[in-house]
Amino acid sequence: MAVADNFIVAIELGSSKVTALAGQKQPDGAIQILAYAQEPSDSFIRKGRIQNVNKMTQCISNIKEKLEKKLQKTISHVYVGIGGMGMHTVSNTVEKVFNEKTVVSKEVVDEINDCNEKASTSDQEILSTVLQHYKIGTQPTMEPVGVPAEKIEGTFLNVVTKSSISEDIKNCFRNANVNIAEMPISVLSLADAMLPEREKSSGCVLIDMGAETTSVAIYKSNILRHMAIIPLGSANVNRDLCSLQIEDAEAEELKLTYGSAYSNYLEADHAPIKLVDGRSVAYEDICGLIEARIEEIFLNIDHQIKSQNYSDKTLIGGVFLTGGGVQIKDIEKAVQTHLHFEKSKVLQKIALNTRGGSNDFNKDGSFNTVLAIIDKAETNCCGGDLGTNSPNLFEEAAKAKEEEERLAAEKAAQEEAERIAAEEAAIAKAEEERIAAEEERKRQRRNKFTGIFKQMGRWASDLVSEEDKSER
Repeated sequence: MAVADNFIVAIELGSSKVTALAGQKQPDGAIQILAYAQEPSDSFIRKGRIQNVNKMTQCISNIKEKLEKKLQKTISHVYVGIGGMGMHTVSNTVEKVFNEKTVVSKEVVDEINDCNEKASTSDQEILSTVLQHYKIGTQPTMEPVGVPAEKIEGTFLNVVTKSSISEDIKNCFRNANVNIAEMPISVLSLADAMLPEREKSSGCVLIDMGAETTSVAIYKSNILRHMAIIPLGSANVNRDLCSLQIEDAEAEELKLTYGSAYSNYLEADHAPIKLVDGRSVAYEDICGLIEARIEEIFLNIDHQIKSQNYSDKTLIGGVFLTGGGVQIKDIEKAVQTHLHFEKSKVLQKIALNTRGGSNDFNKDGSFNTVLAIIDKAETNCCGGDLGTNSPNLFEEAAKAKEEEERLAAEKAAQEEAERIAAEEAAIAKAEEERIAAEEERKRQRRNKFTGIFKQMGRWASDLVSEEDKSER
């Protein structure tokens, strides 16, 4: 296959905009930018959740058309980065006890992993699983295979969300005739691409502040330890400013021009700020609204960190901030004040080499997530030349699922038949044992009475002998 026919497409579903990128991974690790597009989403995505299915479907169709026109290729499927209110991590432990000391095999470990993946409920779906450790006795280990044990435990961190959320996403892409390759979690993709390995090892926090949500991911020993999505973001700051009877666009400009995440504005002698409509607003009013909302967001982040018993003493790698919401001034002062971390850093752009694109491509970091997804993706998303029919992977997936369900039903039927046969065999065996026990009791009774009869026979025989003697 020619290089031109080999590319990856990633789409991020954000609360303010949907971002899409088609790129080629180069041998030196760089990403060649082939096509990109953005569509506003604030009218149909709220806090990362789809609110209007029809508008979401139309947005996907528009983006697909724009990318294909630029590529002159069809897109067979895409990677979809997801987040949203309600997505969080849940710890789960699976235990297996052996009848005797047994050397742990790969099959046993796979069984524990499979058992964890089945821990989802009818209304909650496991999106991703991160192994924390296995434990043999009291000793934690990441490599249990080959170790003798009487019991083994596996502790996992499952990223979960409501099943309806992912189902809505799949339905919208299906309706737009766009196939989904995978649905990576946006903040975890960012963490893989942006966090330094040393800080992930020593412990750190990644904060991704978007328009309507703020994602928090905690790492320690290079392993994700906690993740939560807070339903507050920079758009909440704008809405607070709109309470001063100004438009959202002007609120955004005021926030970036005059706003501060943390400052001594009460001590500052600043002239009133003139608005577009000619009115003036006190500098203190604008700063007060901004800082109050930023403080609320950071107090929620602080709660997430403390709820997992972490602090600046255990997460010595510090705090890393990214996303459109961290462009406000003095954001690192807010980290020091509200989170009590002295070490913090804003990560504006992803540390990946890119080629192509316009001069201002990703200047604001809005393509960070899709770049991170493409960096880890492996499946070719090209469906062929424009004008040809790309394969309908939904139909293929449906057939595969139907076959999987058929095999599962056959397996279940076989297991049920084996269970019934085992029960019948157990009943038959129990009946045989009952009959044998009854026969044994009868035999013992017969032997008892036989002994009595023999004694009576000897007694009668003695009587006869005595009578015979007397007659003589």
